Amino acid sequence: MNPNRLLPALPVLLAAAVLAFGTFGAFALPARAEVASIEDALKEISYGKADAPVVIYGFESLSCPHCRDFHVGAWPKIKKTYVDTGKVRFVLRDFPHNAQGFLGILTARCLGPARAKGMVEILFANQAQWAFLGRDKFYKALGRYARLGGMSEADFKACLDSKDIVKGISNSVNEATAKYEVKSVPSFLIGTKQQIDSGAAKRIDGAQPFETFDRIVKEALAAAGRK
Repeated sequence: MNPNRLLPALPVLLAAAVLAFGTFGAFALPARAEVASIEDALKEISYGKADAPVVIYGFESLSCPHCRDFHVGAWPKIKKTYVDTGKVRFVLRDFPHNAQGFLGILTARCLGPARAKGMVEILFANQAQWAFLGRDKFYKALGRYARLGGMSEADFKACLDSKDIVKGISNSVNEATAKYEVKSVPSFLIGTKQQIDSGAAKRIDGAQPFETFDRIVKEALAAAGRK
């Protein structure tokens, strides 16, 4: 495996990331605004049928270049071949590796489950336009995408201040590290739900080509008694 294809992951809490990256005072926005409820914001971001025989957990960070490589490379064919045909459910698992990635997934989740998937795709597709900018330009760029998703500037400020959603994302990172031993992004677990829960799922690290996913998905479908 080429180590350059993996980005070492840093499972940090957003509170620490924000302190390192700066505060949001430059926006001078109202303190209160409507964002998704805590329950809705932390709902699973998934693609495909809930009862699909095979599940893929994708541990990703929106500011990770190799994660973007997966989304513009193997993902469209995986979706067409397996997700859209009801054979695979793909679950995006939050694993932001830096402050930008944390604030990106926080913004997406604040939109609620109906719009979060669209924002994830937008932020991946336009990663260079927001994820690698300096502090002030970063916040302004991310804010523009938030407004594209339907947020007002006040919504965006309230989203960034949402401690409960922050805690939910942090808990997801901690679970990924402790339960699934995720150490880098992107990482993927592929198998039946039982295989994933028991630790028997197959793992893929890095933005591998479709053929790698295809082979392991077929093995998981066979284990589930499906083709």
